[in-house]
Amino acid sequence: MSATNLTFEEVDRHVQSADLSAFQPGGRFHVSASTAANPAAAIPNVCGVYHVVRPILAFVVTFPIPQKWKDAIKAFMGVMDTICPQ
Repeated sequence: MSATNLTFEEVDRHVQSADLSAFQPGGRFHVSASTAANPAAAIPNVCGVYHVVRPILAFVVTFPIPQKWKDAIKAFMGVMDTICPQ
C-alpha cells in the first residue's frame, strides 16, 4: 500500500482485512514477556502489527496536526521501515 495520497477507505479496507487475532494471546504474532526478552525473536511479531498500523500512521500525518507531531510519527515510521521492510 503506497503511503502517498491514502484515502480513508483504503486505510480502512487494509485494517479491516487484517487478522488482528494473530496479535492477541495465542495468536501467531503475539508478543509475550518471554518473546520480548529475546528481541531477535520478537521482531517478526512486532513487524507484523506494524505493517497493519503503518497506513494509519501515514494517513494521520496528512491531518492538520502540529508539525512536531508529524515529525515524531515520521521518525518512528522511518525507524520501523528500516527494521520491518515491506
